[in-house]
Amino acid sequence: MALFILIYIIAQFFCNFGPNTTTFIIPGEVFPTRFRSTCHGIAAASGKAGAILSAQGFSLLKDAWGVPSLLLIFSGFMLVGFLATFWVPETQGKTLEELEEPLSPPPKMIELKKI
Repeated sequence: MALFILIYIIAQFFCNFGPNTTTFIIPGEVFPTRFRSTCHGIAAASGKAGAILSAQGFSLLKDAWGVPSLLLIFSGFMLVGFLATFWVPETQGKTLEELEEPLSPPPKMIELKKI
């Protein structure tokens, strides 16, 4: 029983470690300040939508394709998600100003001349 609890704890840790990091912690760091809340919401909503679609899709497709085939498809999606995390920029030790440098500056205000 103790081994089962240990395996369950480890499985829960790794099931939540990746998704929670990529949908909660990283969006709060990598998006520019002016877009941060919107992009953070989009990232969180995308994660929730993916969870809903996969849960509903699994119950619908398991009878048609079988569980082993469906698990292979899900593992392919997990591999793509794992590989996509390597494109996320590293933010450790950078200030917010340094993170916004690659972005183009905001448009300059047009000065109106008096006639």
